[in-house]
Amino acid sequence: YEVFPFYHSVSDHELSHIRHLYTLRTPVEFEKDLDDFLKWYEPVSLSDYLRDAEEYAGRDSQSKIRREKRKRRMILSFDDGLAECHGYVAPLLIRKGIPAVFFLNNDFIDNRDLFFRYKASILVDRVSSDARAMQRIAEYLEIPETHIVKAIMKVRYTQKPLLDTLAEEVEVDFGQYVKTQPVYMTTSQVRDLIKLGFELGAHSMDHADFSFLADEEIIGQVSSSIGELQTRFGIRTSYFSFPFTSDGVPGRVIDLLLDKGIASALLGTAGLKRTGRDAFIQRIPMEAYRTHAPDTLKAEYLCYLLKIPLGKNRLRT
Repeated sequence: YEVFPFYHSVSDHELSHIRHLYTLRTPVEFEKDLDDFLKWYEPVSLSDYLRDAEEYAGRDSQSKIRREKRKRRMILSFDDGLAECHGYVAPLLIRKGIPAVFFLNNDFIDNRDLFFRYKASILVDRVSSDARAMQRIAEYLEIPETHIVKAIMKVRYTQKPLLDTLAEEVEVDFGQYVKTQPVYMTTSQVRDLIKLGFELGAHSMDHADFSFLADEEIIGQVSSSIGELQTRFGIRTSYFSFPFTSDGVPGRVIDLLLDKGIASALLGTAGLKRTGRDAFIQRIPMEAYRTHAPDTLKAEYLCYLLKIPLGKNRLRT
């Protein structure tokens, strides 16, 4: 009865740090998505959803029937804390009366650093338009030029220093990039979102790939990133969206994070799937599709229904 669509950013022009990762909605496309959502869903905040889910568990059968007859609900979220969320997204959501939760990477607020995949996209942008840069990286990596783009995009979290080395080779200055093209929101802009009534959540300290981390490291990242946001911005919520995906995070870790109260909600990116826990939520990655919101949701619902007989509509942890 609820859908959880999520985005990263919205832009009317290409962004080098995103161009080679996923397709952004333009402002016109994004507003159309919102209008389509509002035709079918009631927008609610994540805190309202969690409160209602807890109350629902204790209601009698008649109350549950009445609840199930009401309009379906949408809980909207945005990952990475990108600058456009303050400049364009938030004002539009306010105008349309749509709540949302913004998930932030602590180390990137104020453009202090860059997500390693954004660095990779910037480098690919450079070598794609500069033959000399392509040649220098090919020589450094000792691979054919035709393999350069794939090699850059395959750099993993544990190999991320390589991207800084390659940037030096082709005179790409990531620090200068964020000065001329701010990627993330500033502390002041994040505080603006809070004043406007939006909710915040953590997205790990540095957008780690949890598939490379041990249980203790995952728990540490979740706890540290939530705790720092609470201290820095004076918030009480403890929401966390997994960077990349929750796939591969052991069920025992999910249970510990929720049962110990380290996080009050955990969000993944597996689309329309049930998890067996109201506070372990799977969201629909809207930018993974090149279709408008109605077609995206129809595809998600159809896929969900087709998986029911196979028992694959539920996420196994």
